[in-house]
Amino acid sequence: MAHDADLITKTFVAPGGTVRYFRAVAPGRREALFIHGLGVDKSWFAVHHARYRLNFAGWVVPDLPGHGESDHPADPAAFDMEAMAAALAELLDAEGIREIVLVGHSMGGAVALALAQQLRNSGAARVAGLVLAEGNLDANDAFLSARVAAQSREDFSVCGWDALLAELAAQRGMAGYLRTLRRAGPDTLHGCSVSLVAMSRAEVTVPLVEAVDTPRLFVFGARNRGRFTSEALARRLGPVAFVPRAGHAMYVDNPAGFWSVIRAFLAGL
Repeated sequence: MAHDADLITKTFVAPGGTVRYFRAVAPGRREALFIHGLGVDKSWFAVHHARYRLNFAGWVVPDLPGHGESDHPADPAAFDMEAMAAALAELLDAEGIREIVLVGHSMGGAVALALAQQLRNSGAARVAGLVLAEGNLDANDAFLSARVAAQSREDFSVCGWDALLAELAAQRGMAGYLRTLRRAGPDTLHGCSVSLVAMSRAEVTVPLVEAVDTPRLFVFGARNRGRFTSEALARRLGPVAFVPRAGHAMYVDNPAGFWSVIRAFLAGL
């Protein structure tokens, strides 16, 4: 199904199930992989690609396993950050991509770090740059996932899921997130949260970031300036940029500002 002149929806059959993704080819320009966060999906990207002229790069924008139009694996191990990264590594190989810029938002940052390590170990593709947009560098970044992971899978499915939906429904501006979250479902949310909390520790993430020996950028919403301990951590690891008039959902709060930051980063590579 075509969304604009350059963006198409494709399907990749990974060992853990089918992954659906957007693909936009931009000959002669950088290839970039955008990895979404917990309970989100790729659905918003089609409008952005046309409206904000994102053809400054070629794009791969997947629905992670259990999210959006991708399959919902029955095995909780499929929601490990490393397992999702492995599915993306195979997708990149199927696309014939040998150099990639990784852009991870929220949980997508943890997946990006796992993917960067896998690509480095396999030599299958070179990571030309890394952008972590509030991308789970330490335990304080796991503000939602920690609450979910603290419950058993059964307890969360029976009680925690409905309570979370009700809590989010009472907050302003959550309609879009609730829509994609419901599509992901409780098993996806719980499985991803358990793995994400285990990985969201500085002793795990910092060595993975430092191993990426190409340009890095850490992006925060300006409304969150000074809120996260990971901001100070990020400043020790690379440049930090802020998206004006934006919180955690920075590409929703200020899309033009967010893509301006990403565009400038890629232009500087």
